Amino acid sequence: MSTPALHPRIHEVITALEDAQRETEALLATLTAADEARRLGDGWTVAQVLEHMAIVESGAGRVVGTIAKQVADQPESSDEPVAPSVLRFKVADPTVRKVAAPEMVQPVQGTPMAESAEQMRAARARLIAAFAAASGRALGQAHFPHPLFGPLDGYQWGHLAAQHQLRHLVQIRTILAS
Repeated sequence: MSTPALHPRIHEVITALEDAQRETEALLATLTAADEARRLGDGWTVAQVLEHMAIVESGAGRVVGTIAKQVADQPESSDEPVAPSVLRFKVADPTVRKVAAPEMVQPVQGTPMAESAEQMRAARARLIAAFAAASGRALGQAHFPHPLFGPLDGYQWGHLAAQHQLRHLVQIRTILAS
């Protein structure tokens, strides 16, 4: 039995998520135990950045699942790319000002770096699976509020998750270079 082809919009989002995850895995492979507690000034440690990324990733998966349920009976009618709709956020742009994370996604548990990395991997896999399961649904027709950017549709949540991950890779590289 063959796997059905993904809708082009879902394929686009999954590709962005997989590309960001590959870049994350490449960086994670270079981290040492000594890097775990490194920080820049009074900012987060590398371990705290990874914990934050895992928290956000898990939340994005829940949001996409909620949106997919809302549009379960609505077929996708557009093949237009989704990425242009999130370019205005410039999340992955390292020149964007520092943003204070909402309390609900701040690292608080002191989770070890390796554990946070594994939680992030598992959450990313769930997020990708949620998108694959929603292939062909009109994820652009339902919205969920983002604490900084306001209402985002399902596709935008996926692209934002990829951009968020890339932005924090820049943060970790900056910490390591200091």
